[in-house]
Amino acid sequence: MRRLELMGPPGVGKTALLGPLQAEWKRRGIEAASPRSLPLWTYQERQGAGVFRRRFEAVLYARKGLQRWMRPKLEKEMVRHEFRSLREAGSPWPEFLRLALVRGGESEGGEALALERMQSFMGSVALARATERLPGNTWIPFDEGLAQRAISLGQGASPEQVRAYLGSMPAPDALVLVVAPPDLVNARLRQRNPDVTRFHEMVEQALGITEIAASICGDRDIPLVHLDASVPPDKAARFLADSLERNEG
Repeated sequence: MRRLELMGPPGVGKTALLGPLQAEWKRRGIEAASPRSLPLWTYQERQGAGVFRRRFEAVLYARKGLQRWMRPKLEKEMVRHEFRSLREAGSPWPEFLRLALVRGGESEGGEALALERMQSFMGSVALARATERLPGNTWIPFDEGLAQRAISLGQGASPEQVRAYLGSMPAPDALVLVVAPPDLVNARLRQRNPDVTRFHEMVEQALGITEIAASICGDRDIPLVHLDASVPPDKAARFLADSLERNEG
């Protein structure tokens, strides 16, 4: 499987891009799936499920009511299984997890917020590891992947800490740096939550971390796509799909 990570400030439009991108990939005949499918696929892998069973369970899992019941259980099993496999994982996983563990325990919001962030981070790690392990060429796009966690875990961190995190992060198959003018991002965030007044500081810090990611990941030869999120999502999705095809060529 191939991991596509989207990175950018909150409110820039990463999630809004996913639907149009999946539609564009489908139009081009490119295999793609949502990260929501990974807990089911890792479960089927552990069970040694055959083709018929995989298709039958996929139909059940696609039903919203059944997915709400099945997904939490399968996600917990996936996290346990993937972290068990990480005990024997080679570089860069040990170095990356060590840095993330240290940084994740720090938070200006207190211990409860630090633990909440780490719980969410563990889910991102398990999904990334599953994508790395599972065979095939299917693209799995993440709007809250390991690269995006550099923004949440990097709040209040020094540039050196952010660089160390990004330098040891297991490399995605491509990294999309989603940017837009700060005023536009702030306006979108205010529409989402009018009561919050610290958007400007948060957006500026996130854009700074995104610039660091461009430098670090570029030096690591990770394929980069710079995406202007001020354009309509359909147009942005076509540009992204074109860019990924050029990178492969």
